[in-house]
Amino acid sequence: MKMTATIGDVQTLQTLTSHTSDVTTIDFAGDCVLVTGSGDKRVRVWQWRSGEGYVEAHFSPLQGHKYGVTSVKVSPRSTMLASASIDGTTLLWNLRTGSKIHTMVQVGGEAVRVCRFSPDSTLLATAGDNGQVCLWDLIRRSLVRYFQKHDGAVQSVCFSPDSSWLITTCTFGVMKLFATSNIIDSSFTDSQAITVFASIDDAHDLGVVSCDFSTCQKITSNEPFTKLYQLVTCGNDHYVKLWEVTVIQTKCETSTVKINLCRIMEKHSSALTCVCFNANGLFIASSGLDKTTVIWETDSGKVITITAGHNRYVACCAFSRDGNLLATGSNDKSVIIWDLRGNLCLESELTRRFTPALFLDNPEESAEYEESVMKNAETFVNDVQLVQRLEEHGGVVNSVAFYGNHLIASGSGDKLIRVWSIEIEEEANAETSMKFQEKPYSPLDGHKYSINHVEFSPCGRMLASCSLDGSIIIWDIENGSQAKSSFVNSGSGIRVCRWSPDGTKIATAGDDERTTLWDVNNMEELWGHSDAVNAIAFTHDSCYLVTACNEGAWRLFDVSDKENCGALIICAEAHDLGVQGCDFCPTPNFIANATGGNDSLVKLWKITIGKVNVIAPGGIGSSSGDVRYEEKKCFTGHGGNVTCVRFSPIQSEILGSVATDRTARIWSVYSGVCLYVLEQHESLVTACAFSQDTSLFITGALDKTVLIWKIPQQLISQNILMNNLKNNRKRVSDWKFDDTLKWLDEIGLSSLIKKANAISLTGRQLLSLSEDELANRLDIEQDEETAEAFKTQLYWLKREDSNSIEISIDDTEIPHEYLCPITHEIMKEPVQCSDGFTYEKAAINEWFLCGKYTSPMTNKPLQNTSFTPNVTLRNTIYTFLHGNRPQA
Repeated sequence: MKMTATIGDVQTLQTLTSHTSDVTTIDFAGDCVLVTGSGDKRVRVWQWRSGEGYVEAHFSPLQGHKYGVTSVKVSPRSTMLASASIDGTTLLWNLRTGSKIHTMVQVGGEAVRVCRFSPDSTLLATAGDNGQVCLWDLIRRSLVRYFQKHDGAVQSVCFSPDSSWLITTCTFGVMKLFATSNIIDSSFTDSQAITVFASIDDAHDLGVVSCDFSTCQKITSNEPFTKLYQLVTCGNDHYVKLWEVTVIQTKCETSTVKINLCRIMEKHSSALTCVCFNANGLFIASSGLDKTTVIWETDSGKVITITAGHNRYVACCAFSRDGNLLATGSNDKSVIIWDLRGNLCLESELTRRFTPALFLDNPEESAEYEESVMKNAETFVNDVQLVQRLEEHGGVVNSVAFYGNHLIASGSGDKLIRVWSIEIEEEANAETSMKFQEKPYSPLDGHKYSINHVEFSPCGRMLASCSLDGSIIIWDIENGSQAKSSFVNSGSGIRVCRWSPDGTKIATAGDDERTTLWDVNNMEELWGHSDAVNAIAFTHDSCYLVTACNEGAWRLFDVSDKENCGALIICAEAHDLGVQGCDFCPTPNFIANATGGNDSLVKLWKITIGKVNVIAPGGIGSSSGDVRYEEKKCFTGHGGNVTCVRFSPIQSEILGSVATDRTARIWSVYSGVCLYVLEQHESLVTACAFSQDTSLFITGALDKTVLIWKIPQQLISQNILMNNLKNNRKRVSDWKFDDTLKWLDEIGLSSLIKKANAISLTGRQLLSLSEDELANRLDIEQDEETAEAFKTQLYWLKREDSNSIEISIDDTEIPHEYLCPITHEIMKEPVQCSDGFTYEKAAINEWFLCGKYTSPMTNKPLQNTSFTPNVTLRNTIYTFLHGNRPQA
């Protein structure tokens, strides 16, 4: 793609004079759209029209701030706009319609001086006069964390290109570097828990005014893993400084960070106001009180050109996405757009490749679109809906279970187990409805007394049930028969049975005050310990088991250690009066255990075991070394004993709980807020479960009913978005082996997933090992077709991951179908949505982030927010960009 690699005869292209006060901030959304903010409280949005130049959009100016605008920033994929103000607020705007999405109030309410999006579009950082830095979650529109590590006002913040690091600077000349993950994981109110990984106390005399990370990042070593970033700053001392940020990561995942000064660039005669890199990091622009803007060459520090066209000081500057334009805003109330190559005029057709399909030129059409967006958003945001009431049981419902999105099971005091299938039917008006049909073999009758618990096996082919009669039965879901060697009679009532996630074991506990682990194949006892238990749960990797009891304690056990049945952890006072429910949530860095008790509370616990954290797909947890736990959150709201808790399968970001107060509640794990209270049962609620895609939630109660609830699409979309966006900006070198498995699946080589999983293939290995060595480890040398496909994909992957490769293709040479309809940029990860159209993965994710659940092409509501990789188109695009892999 053609991005400016040289600066030519710089000319003034256009001057904009609509603002009535000083222009304080400026940013581009591609080349064709410009955004400006001013002391006149207004944000103006400009669109390029051939023959006229930049003209205001019909919805401009955007008005919502009470005082002057200090910062505007366009989101990475140009669908949103953030504006900050002296009034202490940051507003989030829909850049297609000009409508306000959300208002964020700075902690302390003082002036906000800067706002910046993270490159993965999930976070927004704001900071200002009181020294507080606020980190906002854009998916949930909530405050993630706020902290104060500077004594002076914070004037600039910036994320590293991979979103891993956040730099902050202040009026005292101090610059500090933070790890984004450390900020998010730290205690909400404890600023001391946030680690400063690197600090420069005298970055600039008299204060650091502005900073920016280059998009370039380099891997200089794999052992130890070393990554370099470029950072530029400017200050009141007249200087522009170029820094190198070095991050060294050891095998135990600890990071050492150094910030080294590379170069001091001096040309300005007065204090500086703004500094920024262009998109490919080759050039730097700086503006100052001397009324000039200087463009520097990054590698040499040489001055390329100096622009001087404003009557007063220049307050801000920004490059267009392709680097062909530079915009400057001034205290003289004007904006000047500079042509950096000297070959444009007002009649020119600017490329739209880097520009989103932003807004509709017709105000009436735009108003209709906005109305349809809001109407559709309301459908996604509404409350949880009760969609079905199942009343077939003749006794209390003690347990409910889901498999996938289509099977429900319930166990009752009437000694029966009932199994229903869910079918989606399309109606005449294109709407869909759910049909609940009891299986022909249902009910299952095999227990002599009340059924206490039912659970589907991970593969969905079997169902385990346990009863007050002391028996465990494994049922074949295909025909309802008892599986061979499935019956076990312990002699005492069994209260709970849970499958291990790998499907090889079942854990049971009951009235005999004993927890037992069984081999599923022959139901032989593998392991056991004595303890009165109400609830049990496995960790995601099947290595650990938690048990909860009436004494109010929970215990964690290493089930792989047959010699030692002692608990690794005993949390003796988890809940007053007893623990009734527990469940595990898989997270990247620790075990999260949720418990519910007779004290009406739901609690979330963080458990860390040794140096290796337990949860990783296919990974092994370590039970050696330090074992710790801490209470992370306490959810209050229930008015009775909490009888069951369950995490949602997708990202485990919401938690369901039920209680004797006749209600079920759905909580945000992230914030601890109760999102919904469900109140349709007529007696105490005993059990709950989520469907695999979190679209449905079921509850069972003493009123003999099973209720099925539909979860709002927005809540589901948030979980999917979080997963998609957080992985969007990962460098290959940062890939864990589960990222590698996702890549293999997305490029159509899912047949290699099992082999890659067996050797724990990581991103670093993909980059460092030779093609032949990788083919040998994956055992595909003899399969020439697969080997060639893998090597070609690996070649393209390395080309894409390298920032040093500049692809020069004229716009007219790019086939239209290669361009994303949202960004008009050539696609790298094309995905097909439910509307049948293909978009860039990151762009459609950010589209949904705005609350847009309509098709970008048709403006009609989407059935869902899921998508699938368009592998064929991806391969065609990569062949076009990089050619075929050179043959050895």
